[in-house]
Amino acid sequence: MTGSARASVIDLYHQAEEDFFVSISQFYRCFGPELSAYCTGVEASSLNLLMMNNCGVDSAERLAEGLAFIRRHGVPFCVVVPDAQVSQVSELLQQQHLLPSDKTTCMQLDLATYVPRQTPLARVDIRCTDHCLEDWAQPVGSAFASQGSRIAQYLGRHRAALQAGRALRHFTLYVDQQPVSALTLSRGPGVVRLDDIGTVQAWQGRGYATALIHSVLSIAQAQGAQTCVLEASFDGLSIYHKAGFQRLFDYRTFCQP
Repeated sequence: MTGSARASVIDLYHQAEEDFFVSISQFYRCFGPELSAYCTGVEASSLNLLMMNNCGVDSAERLAEGLAFIRRHGVPFCVVVPDAQVSQVSELLQQQHLLPSDKTTCMQLDLATYVPRQTPLARVDIRCTDHCLEDWAQPVGSAFASQGSRIAQYLGRHRAALQAGRALRHFTLYVDQQPVSALTLSRGPGVVRLDDIGTVQAWQGRGYATALIHSVLSIAQAQGAQTCVLEASFDGLSIYHKAGFQRLFDYRTFCQP
């Protein structure tokens, strides 16, 4: 991939990222090119974000504004910074008592060259479950250890997004009519994004998430999407590499201790 093509795909990534988080947020605010705030209201720091990009001379002022905005809502939150820019803002973040936490990898797949793959699994049924988000929420809640009020809150944000006409679709893989794996597909011009990829813990390691990913990628490709993006934890990298995804850049997360 040439430098200009890579930059174009990174721009697509950030647009898809914004579209998804705006869709599920209760409150959203852009503080210029340096910072955007997304507040879902869910009691999980990974779902209330300050996204720092293009760090510059105004970063300290913007960060203070963003922190004041998100702290007003009284939810746990994290600050997310491209790993290549961490050195520019690490002192600012330390001054705000924010400490480095997880690193994630932002990835892309060229759907123009993607070859759909059939995964032979017995007794499997894959459906769009926008009308039955409770089934979608079971694997997501189990995979991310987010039971009880948090998964109910997150389900509520997705239900509100659907009612508002946001471009989200929810897919669930069933084994013998039991919801086992799930993901969310969001769509923008020429690009789709995968989120919430999870499998019920007792069913993990059997290829169900892989089968669901390939099924949904085939749907997105058939509908004309050209690029698919996602953000992967270290644990999920091998699954996405095998599916054909390539690394774009890394994020570093900072949280309050």
